[in-house]
Parts: sequence; C-alpha cells; structure tokens
Amino acid sequence: MFGYYYNQNLRKLVVAFGSLFSNIEVAHTDPDTSLPTNIRVPVHYSSQEKFIQRLLQPSSISTGTRIELQVPIISFNMNSIVADPGRRLGRFIQNTNVTQGCGPSGSAIGSQIPVNVSFSLFVYTRHTDDMLQIVEQIMPYFVPEHIVTLDMNTVQPDMQIPIIMVSNNLTERYEGDFSSRRLNIASFQFLAKSWIFGEIKPATGISAANTIPIILD
Repeated sequence: MFGYYYNQNLRKLVVAFGSLFSNIEVAHTDPDTSLPTNIRVPVHYSSQEKFIQRLLQPSSISTGTRIELQVPIISFNMNSIVADPGRRLGRFIQNTNVTQGCGPSGSAIGSQIPVNVSFSLFVYTRHTDDMLQIVEQIMPYFVPEHIVTLDMNTVQPDMQIPIIMVSNNLTERYEGDFSSRRLNIASFQFLAKSWIFGEIKPATGISAANTIPIILD
C-alpha cells in the first residue's frame, strides 16, 4: 500500500516562511558620524528555549557585551501539522497535467490533503528601538494574510498558500541584575493553510480522434 515518495511539500513551506523575514534590517546611528547604518537581521531555524540558552550561556565575555554582539536576531520553528477537513476535496479527485494524445503524456496526483501548519517566530533584541523597527516591518504584511506561491510539484507548480498572523506578544527577560542582562523578545504565531500531495504518477491523455463516436437517436 505504501511506497517511498517525497514531494518536499513541507520543506518548501518551511523555506518559504523563513525567507519572508530574510530582508529585515535595523538602523543604528554611528556615534562618530551621526549617520545611520543598516544592519541585516539574520534568521535561524530554532526553538525559543534553545536560542535563549545560547544567548545567555556563560562565556569569557560579559553577558551584556555578548548579547549586544549576537542580537538583533530572528528564529522560527514549525509547531504542528493538522489536517483541515473544511478544505478537503474528494478522495479520488485527480489533478492532472496531460497533453492530448495517447500514452503517458503527463502526471497525476490521486490524493491531496489540506493541512494547517503553525509556525512560531521570535525576535530577540537588546534595545527597544531595534524591536520596534523589526515589528513595524513584519505586521503590515499580514493584514489579514500574506500569500506565498510555491512550486509544490510538477502538477501543482503555482500553489498559493495564505499565511495568517494569529497572535503576537512582547516581553522582556532579565537574568541577574536589571542592568547587565536584558533581552527583548517578540513572539509571533502564524498559521499557513497549505497542502500535502500524494505520489505523482504518469497520466494518459486520450485525443478525440481516437475515441469511438457515440450516436444519439
């Protein structure tokens, strides 16, 4: 019943989601020239707990200086994959990409499962102004949703996937005294209405010239 196939549907969604935030920048003013300098904010795939431990782990550098060197930074991870019955199509409906004529001339997918994939996004900064700059570059694009187009497979090359911002939260984390270890954290929850497709198989096209005529009285 089961055989190996891999359409990379979820992998492509994860890469696309992370790419949405790959061009975020913050502006810092150079104290010598008073000119702003833009800094690209890196994006990593990691959970919040793992990243906070990495930022606050002991080292020979003072905690405040070390956090200053590593942030601002963004991390994200995929939380869950849940089937969405409300968008489910018939089990035997095929999406085909077939040219006219006989013989294997295209591809077909016999099953497609709608899924809701939840993501968490975390923004870490030392300065409040950096946090506000990043938040303003994220929120306007999800009113109410942002649509990405993915090449899921040869049959579905232009699937439009809506991504919805479900919630957001701003917190400050302190370790030790209030002046030495300060970390601003913004957390966002997103929901992507995506699909998982079954195995792609050859499909046969039949042209009108090869069909038997039907006579109606």
